[in-house]
Amino acid sequence: MEEVNNNARAAPRTAREVQQNFAESLGYADEIIWDLLSQEQKKVLEKKLKELIRDPEPPSDDSEESSEQIARRKLIAANEKVRNTIFNSVWEQRKYTNHQSLTSIIYVMVVADEQDVNRAEDCQSFSCHPVFRARRCVTGSSGTSSDSSNCCMVFVDENGRVYQNWTSYVATNELPAGVMVAPERGIYKMVNGQVRLDKYTTPAGTTNRKVLGYLDTGSAIGGFAAACVPVAALLTLPVSAPLMAAAGAVGLATAGYATARSSVKLVDRSQHEQSISVTDREARGHWLGVIAGAVGLGAAGATSVMSAATVAGQEVGAITQMTVNGMNISSIVISGTGVANGVLDLILKSQDGDDVTAMDVLQLSASLVLFTHSVYNFRLASTIINDTANSKISNYREALSNRQRRAFDKASKETIRIRGNTKGKLDIIRGVNEVPSKQQFNDLYKINKQLNKEGVRVAFAPDGKGFVLNDQVTTSAAELRSSVQHQQGPDVLGQVKQPIPASHETARNIRTIGGSRILGPNPTALDGPEPTNYSVGAFALQLSSVMVGGVLFVLKDYGEVLFEHIVNAGSIEDMINSMAQNLEPKVFNFIMNLTRTFMDTMLEELKSVLKFFIATESVMYRILVYVLDNYGKDSYDLIVEHTMDILQGVRAYFMALNPNSYSELLKKCDVCEGYYSVCQL
Repeated sequence: MEEVNNNARAAPRTAREVQQNFAESLGYADEIIWDLLSQEQKKVLEKKLKELIRDPEPPSDDSEESSEQIARRKLIAANEKVRNTIFNSVWEQRKYTNHQSLTSIIYVMVVADEQDVNRAEDCQSFSCHPVFRARRCVTGSSGTSSDSSNCCMVFVDENGRVYQNWTSYVATNELPAGVMVAPERGIYKMVNGQVRLDKYTTPAGTTNRKVLGYLDTGSAIGGFAAACVPVAALLTLPVSAPLMAAAGAVGLATAGYATARSSVKLVDRSQHEQSISVTDREARGHWLGVIAGAVGLGAAGATSVMSAATVAGQEVGAITQMTVNGMNISSIVISGTGVANGVLDLILKSQDGDDVTAMDVLQLSASLVLFTHSVYNFRLASTIINDTANSKISNYREALSNRQRRAFDKASKETIRIRGNTKGKLDIIRGVNEVPSKQQFNDLYKINKQLNKEGVRVAFAPDGKGFVLNDQVTTSAAELRSSVQHQQGPDVLGQVKQPIPASHETARNIRTIGGSRILGPNPTALDGPEPTNYSVGAFALQLSSVMVGGVLFVLKDYGEVLFEHIVNAGSIEDMINSMAQNLEPKVFNFIMNLTRTFMDTMLEELKSVLKFFIATESVMYRILVYVLDNYGKDSYDLIVEHTMDILQGVRAYFMALNPNSYSELLKKCDVCEGYYSVCQL
């Protein structure tokens, strides 16, 4: 668990503000969002978990001490175990969605220092815990519905515990004591631009759980005290009969209580789909507690009966004596094993820092990137990226001298001008991180006049390695100054052939695809404003052209349907760029037209059956893969002959992703109004 303490930050954020950022990144209005993975895409989930729970970076040199190496290897092993546990629990939920994985991630904040649930969301100190949500039930019994808004959903927490609905998660989670601030019913929904939140006292913070903790502590102390009395008697110390009887009663009570608690824990683990195998360390301790308690109590009871019979003057047969002795021997063996296991667990926990284990460190990737989706896609919200970038750039700028600041500002403005606000600021941050020396800006300041005279502008290089001149020639500040001012080294300015590039907005009309710089039509040439249903960059892409093997293709000629269904314009542009570089013009044109045909003729049918959005880039990629896998070595004419086979093959791929079941397989849920089915994995 990572403690998020914002006191040291320039702009502290509350739990609500963080949840608002997550909702803007991971949700969409009042819709329920799912990530779909086919049964062949488990490596995608494994990769996400690898990003969420990251291993420590290897040392940059060989100076790491042996103790640090051992600690790092132990942490990596613990990370792998946690990732495997979460993966198995999440992947298992495909049984409710016809072998496909439909999941989403949410975050739960826990405020430990606040008792009032209504004030918790305004607190700035909290811990962050990721939870995976998986689809279980859907409304209606037709088997074609994808609506699960009022139905049970499965939740998997950071320990791999599985909860069959939101109520179960709220009531039985293992979050630390405090107030949990979570999206309403575990779903990020926006109402009038604000995320809907639920606040609850965590189970660990309730009175019942605290009382149970006191009972656990009291029973443990009583058990240790009761164990000392027979030890003293074995050491021939004087022990009175009443004291021995009292110690026996306390010991039996402790054993009974411990057995009951271990039984409850095992049942709880089973209900939440956690391992109850003896190979699991925690489950093994519970099993030993249950078995040792049952055998020990039975042996104690048999011994008491035999003693009472003897006191009453009744004869105890040899078979009875052997039976009681056997029970006591069994109790000694099993309870001794429990003692050894308990001592070993204490030693291992002590080596890990007592209560603070390696697992505690893992809670940091689970709250932020991850964000990563995230963390990839988080701190995906543009507001978070922007706030962080502004803070980083501002802090670095304040540490510069006046001359350095002028050069820094000029390079920064040019970077943002040609690459846009978000990407430009990220490039600036990469630049100051990779080359932190402030001398580089002195060098740029010294040659500013010569650069202006030559019509050259300096921006931060996209990869963080120095600077780029007119968005064409990459160099360092020292190399550039040496060439311009002292005529030493290569003629850097002589390599600059391009004029000052257009700004980011203007550049939307000029695209470079397939290695050629192509001038597209001006957007004002089209009737009406940019379509509102287009994703960012899709309209500019539609106005572009691409050169393939000397043949010019105008992208808007492939119809609007391609651009209406683009989710990530950058991704599909990269794909077109790759196709232009590696395919013959006829094959390139064939795949583009086939993508349009698929979108025109098969998209609506697939959406009606699958009940999820299918992006243009996904269709184009699947067509390209199908062609390369099946006809990669064939001629163009032969590929064209198999047009219907290609379309049907891609259609079959998407149909195989159907997470819905046939109506006759659906069962009515006992908890909610929905229906579900369970398939054999």
